[in-house]
Formats: sequence, structure tokens, C-alpha cells
Amino acid sequence: MGADRHKVQKKTGPTRLELLLRLEGDFRKRLGPIRVTPSQAGVILFLRRQADANVTDAATALGVSQATLSRTVTTLVRKQWVAKRRSAKDDRVVALSLSRRGNALALQINQRVHQVNAPLAQHTIEPSA
Repeated sequence: MGADRHKVQKKTGPTRLELLLRLEGDFRKRLGPIRVTPSQAGVILFLRRQADANVTDAATALGVSQATLSRTVTTLVRKQWVAKRRSAKDDRVVALSLSRRGNALALQINQRVHQVNAPLAQHTIEPSA
């Protein structure tokens, strides 16, 4: 009876977790040559869609803390991919936007993301236990 708990079930496809880990690895591989991490790519693509977003908006949209997003933005500003400026409406708020270099990089990221998306569409997802 106790041995039944340890039987391995045959799965027909990868679980959500397995797919997620595979997807993260694929993203890292595709983004490596342009020296961008997946989290940096997420911020850049978010800012491409949401011009003049602030840290709170970006952190909420990406599901990370404001502190985590701020560290990522600091790196992106240092690399001259993102610009920070005070909001015209409220000088306590810092607006984020892509620089020209950031916009050019966003195009490269998009191309690489589409390379990852194609194989992903081929997988069926099995429910996680």
C-alpha cells in the first residue's frame, strides 16, 4: 500500500513548471548575444508599449517589487537604454522612457522573443500536480 504512493505516472507532455523552466532557458539563450537578461528585456518591452510609465506601473505590470525594478532600471539607465525624468504632473514621480538605443534594442528583443514563441506553440501543457 505504501509503495503505491511512489509510483511514477506516465506523462504525455511537459508540466507547466517544466515548460516555464525550458522557456526561461530559451529566453536566456536568445538574449545572451545581445547582452540582455530576461528581466531587462521585460522592462524594455513594457516601456516600448507604455511610454512615460513610472516605476510603480512597470513593477506592477511585470509582477516584481519596486525595489527589484529600480535595480533593473538603474542598470538600463547606465547602459543608456532607458531615460529617467521627473513627471511634468508630479515632481515626486519619475517617468521612464526608452532612449534611441533602447528602442533599437527593443526591436532586436522582439525578433528574439518571436524565435522562442514559435517552438512554444508546439507544446501541450499537462496540469501540474
